[in-house]
Order: sequence, then C-alpha cells, then structure tokens
Amino acid sequence: MINDITIVANKKTKIKICQSLICIFLKYIQKDSFSKEAGGILIGKENKSNENIIINHITVPMPEDERKHNRFIRKDKRHIELFENLYKKSDETLRYIGEWHTHPEAIPNFSYIDLKNWKKISKDSKGDVKFYHIIVGYEAIRMWEINNTTLCTRLIGTFFWKDIGWCENDKAN
Repeated sequence: MINDITIVANKKTKIKICQSLICIFLKYIQKDSFSKEAGGILIGKENKSNENIIINHITVPMPEDERKHNRFIRKDKRHIELFENLYKKSDETLRYIGEWHTHPEAIPNFSYIDLKNWKKISKDSKGDVKFYHIIVGYEAIRMWEINNTTLCTRLIGTFFWKDIGWCENDKAN
C-alpha cells in the first residue's frame, strides 16, 4: 500500500503529496516505447503559519493537450478551469503549486524545455513565491523547487517506486 510522500524542502517547509495522487502518477508511468508523456498541474494548500504545503489535487491529461513519447504540452484550457473551480469551492484556500509530467526515464531529470517552462511560470507570478514541479519516471519520482525571484532550481526529493509501494488497483506494478 502506498503512503503519502513527505518532502522536507528546507528548515521551514515540508511538502506532503497525498497517496491518491501518487496512485494517479503510477497509472501514467511510461512503461514502453509506445507510451506518451502525461501531465497536468499540482494544486494544494499552503499553511501560512509554518509554510507547509499539502498537494491534494492534480489535473490529468486532457483531449486538447499535446502528448508525444518525449513531450507533454498542457494546452487544454480545462486544466485552468478545474483549478479555478477548486479555488472557488475551497474559499480561495487552494493555490497553484506547480506542474507535473512523466518522462520515459528511470530516474527523471528536467530538460531544457522543462526548465524554460518553469522559469516562464515563475517570471509570470507576483510576489516572492516558490513553485514545485514533479517529474515521474518509471523507477522514481523527483521534485524540484524554483523561486520566482532568483529563478534558482533545486532538486528537493527523489522517491523510488520500489520504496513507495503500490496502490490497491495497481498491485501488478
């Protein structure tokens, strides 16, 4: 059984990725040369008193997204519509955390295109905000932090599937 993942980003911030989301990531792992990248946005709550974050919602690939073996481009407007609806229903307590996508790699690393996209997202935001981006590989999940004021990118967590466990519906994996 998969548990939540907790990442200690720095002395002040812990990030929890809920089990249900990890099960969704598992469904989109690129297991063969015919599989396509998948992705979406990360949505969660930030506790202003201690800066801890809980990522408890994501969007998944939608019909208008571009999906190829080595590329995912989030084009479908429904990602943003879903976020906006969740934001309103939560009395504006949820926030955009970052992006997630898969790579056809065992232990994924970001590409130049990924970094360019992450920097654009950071530059377009106001205030001093950190964003967190996840890439899902077929042996590990990795998370990076990017600060919108410095645009510095830092790897903050690597989690191997063999250590995470499995979801009830995915015991064969």
